[in-house]
Amino acid sequence: MASKERQRWLPLESNPESFNTWSHSASTRPLQDCYGLDAEVLGWVKQPVKVEWRLPSIYSRDPLVPITEAYEKARLEEDARIEEDGVEYVADIVYFKQTIANACGTFGLLHALANAGVPLEPGYLTKLCEQCKDKTPLERAQLLTATDELERVHTETASSGQTAASPSSNLILVYNIILLFLPTTNLPPQTPDLDTQVDLHFRTFVEHKGNLIELDGRRNSPINRGKITMNLLQDTAVTVKEIIELSNSLEFSLILLITLNPTPED
Repeated sequence: MASKERQRWLPLESNPESFNTWSHSASTRPLQDCYGLDAEVLGWVKQPVKVEWRLPSIYSRDPLVPITEAYEKARLEEDARIEEDGVEYVADIVYFKQTIANACGTFGLLHALANAGVPLEPGYLTKLCEQCKDKTPLERAQLLTATDELERVHTETASSGQTAASPSSNLILVYNIILLFLPTTNLPPQTPDLDTQVDLHFRTFVEHKGNLIELDGRRNSPINRGKITMNLLQDTAVTVKEIIELSNSLEFSLILLITLNPTPED
């Protein structure tokens, strides 16, 4: 059984450079910031952004969202409905129940890599994903807490961040977020605090069988947000706008996991 000290990790910064460091040993796919939710800004996303049609996902997206009273109320009400009605098209999703405080960044990236059809390089993460296939969400969480390599990578990534974690969702974060374009390159490094209570949270959106699936380790299961009518990028933007309106906060950051087609040689 994991020790008590292992149940709280340093919070990860919502920074694509940090997440690229984390995912380097497992995937060659780049992550990038998304600087807004309007159609014109979404058009700035690097193109082409697509994978082979047989893969279940085009993008995975890790939004950082504030945890407010309004959000928590809506979450609990939705969880109650899901408990009663169930969720369609999520039975074969790899979902991790988050049991480690401040580890939502790593759980978000695991949800992305495990469900986005992204080829992984041989290593501990490939082995971990294989072990998780036939497990329950809680059993997968137990595997994560027992994986020293995962904790090491998470801690090294968190320690290399450029900003200290915000303890309250009433503060504006000082790094690239969707609605405020604040640079990170000149910020002095901050020492992460293991005891900081962070009211910000990562969740992941992936496309699966034509549906927009939300993966949040704090929830009881994956959530089906409905059929994708445009594409994963645009449909997720609609959902994130609804979350922003509900939370009444500007503390949002969006990171994209993309697959770039190779440029044909002349």
